[in-house]
Amino acid sequence: MRTALLSDCLRPGDRILLGQAVAEPVGLVQELFELAPCLGSLQVFAGLSLNPAWAGPVPEALAISTYCGLGTLRKQVASGRARVVPASLSQLSDFIASRKLAVDVVMLQVTLADAQGFHSLGCTLDYVWDAVQTARVVVVEVNTRLPVTRSSARLHTSEVVVAHRSDAPLLQSPPEMPNEVQRQVARQVATLVPDGATVQLGIGGLAMAVGQALRDRRGLKIRSGMVGDWFLDLLASGAIDTHTPDACLASLAVGSQPLYDSLSADGVLGFAPPSQLVQPVVGSPYMAINSAIEVDLCGQVNAELLGGRYVGTIGGQGDYFRAARRSVGGLAILALPATTGQAGSSGKASKSRVVRRCAHVSTAQSDVDVVVTEHGVADLRATSLAERQQLLAAIADPPERAALQGPAS
Repeated sequence: MRTALLSDCLRPGDRILLGQAVAEPVGLVQELFELAPCLGSLQVFAGLSLNPAWAGPVPEALAISTYCGLGTLRKQVASGRARVVPASLSQLSDFIASRKLAVDVVMLQVTLADAQGFHSLGCTLDYVWDAVQTARVVVVEVNTRLPVTRSSARLHTSEVVVAHRSDAPLLQSPPEMPNEVQRQVARQVATLVPDGATVQLGIGGLAMAVGQALRDRRGLKIRSGMVGDWFLDLLASGAIDTHTPDACLASLAVGSQPLYDSLSADGVLGFAPPSQLVQPVVGSPYMAINSAIEVDLCGQVNAELLGGRYVGTIGGQGDYFRAARRSVGGLAILALPATTGQAGSSGKASKSRVVRRCAHVSTAQSDVDVVVTEHGVADLRATSLAERQQLLAAIADPPERAALQGPAS
């Protein structure tokens, strides 16, 4: 086993990629903040972060890049401190493999090594695995609390440098409890999902609501970039296929400690890279269920910008929608409340999330099969633009429908 100080592993100008979510090595990031002023310019690429350190002061010597405006990095994105690379997850893997997004150093959190000297990556297997293959050095933080999970991706002690050891609690994202409107949307979504389907969901209140609405299904399989606490609901209710090998696969588990406690080397949920998750499962229709900021009357989707602020991500939405459309009986489902005012308590006036034209397009109209709000389901397959306008206006908030159905002013 190679051990070293982090300072011995870094060079001025290094391009560093951090593991995201539970794979982020919190102790090493703190050391990086302390070392950066002495090392000069360093570039850091980070994804979804739960680490509160990013919400505070960040050394000027660190040039930050990210693919999303989520989590604790949101403050750095909002201030312009973080550079946003708007890319899908499949593009990130391609960029890293081709070194268009070059990585010199990977920093991530891993489990204790097993008897054969292998570390598990725990709750995350994503584009960081592509970076491991091309980086000059892989620097790890070994956390005794990180669960060993079911995955073919492991790191041998000979392939890494251990620069930090920890028994710190894992970073959590407490489940967001759905409100009544989200439950109404979820009930509409559930009418589209049959027994035995393969389901892709994200995290957040709407995803929790969809999971709850699917508890009476049986034989469900999972192919999801992110899995949240809704997985525990489906598992406890008997909705999940627990007999078929690799029935349930994800790239990230992001949620509460009970979710992490449910993971193991022989557990129901396994981990696989995003490229594997978009392969259709034979005999199981792929139901890709995603949300967004807004959808327009053509069926184009904005999942990134809110009033000019980058607050979302492309993520895997397009990748999963296209996977669903390749699946026999699959559906690319966009689900969202009809207005902005339904999901929060900010006191601001609500705005329609069904709009005439998206100011920014994350997902093409050709990649969306159906759009769901609490007011119903708009099936856009084999429809003209004029027909789409009527279908989408019909599931908008009732006071907005007349204006959306009429000619543009």
